[in-house]
Amino acid sequence: MDRVSLLWRLRRRARRGAICMAFFCISMALLYAICAENSVPVTDAIFGVRARTRAQPRAHSVIKVLRGGAKPMYIDPQKLPGVVPGDPRRPIPVLSSPNRTHEAVESASKRKTRDREPSGFFTRMLPRPFTRALETLFGGRRKGEPSGRGGDAEFFGPHGLLGEVWDDEMSSSMLGNRLRKVVQNYQAMNKYGVELSGPGAVPSRRKLSGHELLCQLKDKVEVATLTPELPPFSSLPWAAQLPSQPLTSDLGPYRSCAVVSSAGSLRNSGLGREIDSHEAVLRFNAAPTTGYEKDVGAKTTIRLINSQVMASDDHRFLSSSLYSSGALVAWDPAPFSADLTQWFNRTDYPIFTQYQRYRRLHPLQPFYILHPRFEWQVWQRIQDNMAEPIQKNPPSSGLLGTVLMMSLCEVVHVYEFLPSRRKTELCHYYQRFFDAACTLGAYHPLLYEKNLVKRMNQGADRDIYNHGRVTLPGFSKLNCSQAER
Repeated sequence: MDRVSLLWRLRRRARRGAICMAFFCISMALLYAICAENSVPVTDAIFGVRARTRAQPRAHSVIKVLRGGAKPMYIDPQKLPGVVPGDPRRPIPVLSSPNRTHEAVESASKRKTRDREPSGFFTRMLPRPFTRALETLFGGRRKGEPSGRGGDAEFFGPHGLLGEVWDDEMSSSMLGNRLRKVVQNYQAMNKYGVELSGPGAVPSRRKLSGHELLCQLKDKVEVATLTPELPPFSSLPWAAQLPSQPLTSDLGPYRSCAVVSSAGSLRNSGLGREIDSHEAVLRFNAAPTTGYEKDVGAKTTIRLINSQVMASDDHRFLSSSLYSSGALVAWDPAPFSADLTQWFNRTDYPIFTQYQRYRRLHPLQPFYILHPRFEWQVWQRIQDNMAEPIQKNPPSSGLLGTVLMMSLCEVVHVYEFLPSRRKTELCHYYQRFFDAACTLGAYHPLLYEKNLVKRMNQGADRDIYNHGRVTLPGFSKLNCSQAER
């Protein structure tokens, strides 16, 4: 074999090897992008948002495990960092496709996207999914930035449309197309048979002051829990498992209380010591403290949980150590005008079945169930003080817990219910799940709840901006003799 022929063959093999190696590197880069931690934006870039959202559960189609539904696949919560064994970390699903803001912002975002469109021979030759992936991989995306550079990032950023402090004139018209349609759908739906009984959704109605709103809550909302003598429970053999006294008789009064939301903006807040300094602390659902003490504190006096958390095997309600400290308070939505017997026969989730199971395992644990009338009384106060129809669904746990603590405490500090300067699309501080609906609302009338809380706030706007802290007086400290109703 002559030298020329051998050299030619070596060169040909080298070229083939280089091509194969380049293809291998590109394949590995794409695989890493898909599998890497917090890779939702990369997945969006490669496959598009619709492909991801089709694979994720919607807010209104959560699997009801105890009713025979198939279990969804998810990451084992016990393998996540900072988890006490048994603590559930399964997210409550929400609408997960990225939100858009005002039409002007949408068009501006599109223009920016067009301006950033890469040009050149290779860009035109490569398929669009590859160019998207390369842009995302090497485009300098900051860690933790939600779903690319445009869209909701402009709504939540330091100079976003939410502003420095929540504006109590926020309305559904300010939302982007996706969330606006979701809110409108829920406003039109009436699963719970809501009947308007007040002056709600009247644009010309006089706007009440914060003191007047507080007095409305005090006079027209009753924080009630189930007791054994109430029918139909009085005739049931397990009625003795219910507390003999209502929650407001057994707990409190407390001087100073903290209501700690589960918002992602609590991350890196450093509020843990301040939160633990309060006499009583309320937390929600599956929000953990272990591993997050610096930001959210360690004390738990009351935990408010919804029936969905109780019913899902993913949350390990019956076995998790998360639900064994402090007093538990559960709630489940009832039809708007239903009495207790109708609700007992038509709960959203099997709250009473789970309550009995929990009681048999933990007979000494303080455990209350909210009277469903309380939820709709709070809803009525929101609707009566808004100039447009709100979602005909119960209020969020956040607002219910705030009103509950106002009945027990002299002063209530609510953390990150109104977002601070750390506002983010991150849903919960203990998860990596991004969605603007967690702040702006979808199923729950969160947008309007925040408007109401902002009007009632007795603290400074600076406290909201720096600490996400709202200050509300307890009902026992309110003098409503001069308040207009």
